[in-house]
Amino acid sequence: MQFRVSVDFDGTITTADTVDAILEAFAEPGWEAVEAEWKAGRIGSRECLAQQTALLNVHPDELDAWLDEREVDPHVAGFFGDCLKAEMPVAVVSDGYDWAVRRVLKRMGVRGVPITANRLIHVGDGRWTARFPYSSQNCGSGVCKCAVVSAPARLVHIGDGRSDVCVSDMADIVFAKGHLLEHRRRRGLDSIAFDTFAEVRAWLPRLAEIAPQPVPQVA
Repeated sequence: MQFRVSVDFDGTITTADTVDAILEAFAEPGWEAVEAEWKAGRIGSRECLAQQTALLNVHPDELDAWLDEREVDPHVAGFFGDCLKAEMPVAVVSDGYDWAVRRVLKRMGVRGVPITANRLIHVGDGRWTARFPYSSQNCGSGVCKCAVVSAPARLVHIGDGRSDVCVSDMADIVFAKGHLLEHRRRRGLDSIAFDTFAEVRAWLPRLAEIAPQPVPQVA
């Protein structure tokens, strides 16, 4: 069965969380109080992001110029090229803003990679709203990554944050750093620690030998 790769964006492709950085740069007061509610578990990330997005005040051109300055892992473009050469399906699956993902990938010269993320919509006069076409009824996230990646393929997931925890449990191979790596280590779960995509690229030719073998189905 073919491998399929899903890649987180914020803190994985970019070196920092883009959503938090956007809010710090352009949101009106109050977004941190909403963040505290989410961190305390009183609201889900979908509700958190909806409330915070309503506090943004920035012109699209200013946001784009700001996004063009965000630091990214220098090996990401090569990683996507490797997947293309290997005919390995790969997609970005993010619980952040699609606007940010598209702008950053375009700047990196990455084309044709499917993107699943929350929709950031400019409604005029510097104001914005968020839409959640990939949410799930029983999931508090804006993007339910488990629902998005479920398909008959052996899954490789690459991520760093809270939104990657559930989907990593479904994956055959997990590349992890940050919060995700700490979480999986606490639970005694296997994962491959990485700092940059140079390390992920080095592992790609060996996926078949390191992936757990599927359990045969009893007729």
